Amino acid sequence: MYYRMIRLHFEEDRLEDVTSFLESEEDRMSSIDGLLSADIATTGEGEAMIIAAFDSASNYEASTWVIDAILDGMQPHLTSTPHGHEGAVVYSFRE
Repeated sequence: MYYRMIRLHFEEDRLEDVTSFLESEEDRMSSIDGLLSADIATTGEGEAMIIAAFDSASNYEASTWVIDAILDGMQPHLTSTPHGHEGAVVYSFRE
């Protein structure tokens, strides 16, 4: 598994705009090879984190242009440029 975490900042009253935009991009996200899931979690006022799981680093790397295009389209709803990190799973717990 390989994960991409992206921190978003927005005006608190724009959260619905952010989620609506992401919903409008679901067809494009569905076309990304190896994308297993993408979740958005609020982490504070005007702040959220996208957590996307991929089946491999190579599929993530092949999809960065699509991800960047989606993030560029989201920019009008944000107060700063999204900041992300990615990496391979080194420990996992599931019950």
